Amino acid sequence: MKRKALWGLTALVLALAVNTFAQEKSTADVPFAFAVDQTWMSAGHYTITQVSDRILQVRNDDTKATVSIIALQEEKVTAKQPQMVFHKYGDRYILAEVWNAKGGQGLELPASKMENEMRAASKDAGSTEVVVALR
Repeated sequence: MKRKALWGLTALVLALAVNTFAQEKSTADVPFAFAVDQTWMSAGHYTITQVSDRILQVRNDDTKATVSIIALQEEKVTAKQPQMVFHKYGDRYILAEVWNAKGGQGLELPASKMENEMRAASKDAGSTEVVVALR
């Protein structure tokens, strides 16, 4: 019985250690307020962490505000620079994609209800893409 408990605890510790080392972190200075899903984040210095294959964490280092979101993995044949891609509607920005240091791999955030409403309201003007470099 003790041996099974020890093996179970060992497996748990190893799983947590692997997950910790698998996280990819990048930083960026975002000069404007933006939305992640339904949450507005202020301009500032950000740490972007890919917690797992599909979970992205966005943290404002100045205010400590943090948002986690489930995203879709995206791959490109041609490499992209590490970057955050925003959709801009008028004077509002929505985080749409994050490309990591591997260049060809990124995460695409699903369009939120807020973004769909902005898209519908500005269908004549549309949106533009704004890119912020990650370090």
